Amino acid sequence: MPSEERKEAALKALAEPIETYRSLVVTTVEEVRGYLATHKAEGALEDNGSTAAGLGQFAEGRIDIGRFESLVSEEKQAQDPETIKKVEKAFDILRTASASGADAFYLKLKPGDRLRDAVADRFAEIGRAFGAARVAGLATLGVLNGKADDLLQPLEFDGWNTGERKLSPPLVVELEGSDLVASELAEFLDGNVKLVLLVNGEAPPAPLVRLITPSTFVLQTPDAEELEKKFAAASAPAIAALMPADAAQFVHDSAGGERLQDRLKVGKLPEKPPRKKLGGMSARQQNEDLDQLRALSTAQESAASVAESTGAAPAQMTSVDKLASWLLSNTDLNE
Repeated sequence: MPSEERKEAALKALAEPIETYRSLVVTTVEEVRGYLATHKAEGALEDNGSTAAGLGQFAEGRIDIGRFESLVSEEKQAQDPETIKKVEKAFDILRTASASGADAFYLKLKPGDRLRDAVADRFAEIGRAFGAARVAGLATLGVLNGKADDLLQPLEFDGWNTGERKLSPPLVVELEGSDLVASELAEFLDGNVKLVLLVNGEAPPAPLVRLITPSTFVLQTPDAEELEKKFAAASAPAIAALMPADAAQFVHDSAGGERLQDRLKVGKLPEKPPRKKLGGMSARQQNEDLDQLRALSTAQESAASVAESTGAAPAQMTSVDKLASWLLSNTDLNE
């Protein structure tokens, strides 16, 4: 599938989570617009409901409502001009985010660019909307302070809290296979983050295997239609790579069950092992990824075979079983 068609297919599959994010931004824009209009018309912010309602949907999970209510007197004082100026800047940031097109959720790397840094930079730009929402919320409570200047700058992913990570929009990244170091993306797989990698040219055979954890949806496939099946609707953090046809194909569905054999389905393994360095990955590293996927697949098949031969229902995993499974998935079985 040509590059532009893959991009369109990926963005189409992610249309629902993108629209959910946009709707929240638009709602917040209107709430901030109302705050500014009220203040300018009357010189003070009136109490139009509970503190939580006044902060809007972006405040959920971000601001400790009880703590801030204790800091605000019942008589809310008129905001100073500097506060209003900062809220107006926050409003502009949110309005820009609400009007952004599909390219706000798409990133194309130049050959040789580091994947982790490019994704971090884009998430920091997306984070500006979260920071702006925080500024507006604090102003509504009358407790905006000097930290607002920092919140109006790009907000890096490690500064997002739990609520913001659950509201994250998806991101589609196009790159060369030689620049695909998937392990660098582990720090971003939290909340409801969804990453789709459009991989061009020769690529490592199983780069995403290093990202398999019990609560992460992981998909490697050459077929863009696979994105519309379960990936887009996954409630857990999720990452997918549209790979060359000769790469490994598998899906790890975090909602499939507690046992690895219920979550992992391996559709294809390459016929020939990697024999040369690709980008920063040696042939040995590439083969280790492939061997790890093969080992996980073998363990999965063995467990299913034992259950079938005994005719017994599989036992629920104990804490020891879960620990052993995790150790298996993170151990080099060739050593």
